[in-house]
Amino acid sequence: MQVSSGAQGVEIVQPSSIVTRKLGPGAVLPMRLDPRVLKRMERAIEKMADSYEKSLKTEIRQMLLSHDEWQAGKQEAIHAIYALAHDIRGLAGTFSRPVTGRISNALCQYLEALPHLDAADGAVVRLHVDAMFAAAMDAQEPSEEVAKATLAGLERLVGRTLEHCRPACDPARG
Repeated sequence: MQVSSGAQGVEIVQPSSIVTRKLGPGAVLPMRLDPRVLKRMERAIEKMADSYEKSLKTEIRQMLLSHDEWQAGKQEAIHAIYALAHDIRGLAGTFSRPVTGRISNALCQYLEALPHLDAADGAVVRLHVDAMFAAAMDAQEPSEEVAKATLAGLERLVGRTLEHCRPACDPARG
């Protein structure tokens, strides 16, 4: 937490990085929030981080298995992939995995752009899951430069896929 002096002896308390990441830049904490409560929140998140790492890897491995099942004809497996991607999208940033979260968000946005999940392209989904796997398996995520390049490539792929999707896949065309 960063504390600075303001006009007439007023202290301005900047939220810590975890809180800032969750609430977004420029967020104003409620005046009633006790700094001790904020500190306890941060400690709780730090304690949960190790177990989240294991859980994240397990979820991504499950996505890979679900993708194989989906490609083998088990149509409901795409729903499991979406549910896992949605969970990762919501939690990854909290536990210092923003790249994994951004890739997961890109996958969710692709799937949400379709009229139904069954219209998804297996290769597009697999590339997203593989990118999440690559980002999450190391102790540290890839650099921002690598993340931007990966996300830009996935975005181009999704754009082309949606562009060439048969009319029934694209509600805007049909």
